[in-house]
Amino acid sequence: SGASPGDILCVTGRLGRSAAAIELFEAGEYERANELFRFEPRIEAGRALAPHASAMIDSSDGLARSLHQLATASDVGFAIDGSAIPVTVDLERYLGPGKRALDVAITYGGDFELVCTMPADTFEKTREALSVPLAVVGTVEEPTAGVELDGEPLADEGYTHGRD
Repeated sequence: SGASPGDILCVTGRLGRSAAAIELFEAGEYERANELFRFEPRIEAGRALAPHASAMIDSSDGLARSLHQLATASDVGFAIDGSAIPVTVDLERYLGPGKRALDVAITYGGDFELVCTMPADTFEKTREALSVPLAVVGTVEEPTAGVELDGEPLADEGYTHGRD
């Protein structure tokens, strides 16, 4: 809940693993699909990020949903650069690179990557302390900015617990 305007927005790893796994299962590529479902919990990354992060959440319900939760908890907005979001190549392989793969990667959920905010001047030191990739995907803005992806409002979409 501590994100502040001027912070940067980051994500660990690559998004879209679970969605890609479903595509691979449907294509009969069971071995690769199972590999994508074998997640390494981001415990070590979370511990390394904690001293630098102003706010943090996992992306288990999808990046879009997580950003709305962070925005509400911190009373901020976000400006996200879609081209900076790391989408797994497995998802792009089936859906093609571009908007469709990006939309699925940020709303599907089940990736369990970490989403965090931090002062920009701590990024390089923080990234070097991690054993997983860390990408800057946007900036923290004033709450009136809302949550935007490439200048357009980003819907609060993702996994909803308790819904069929």
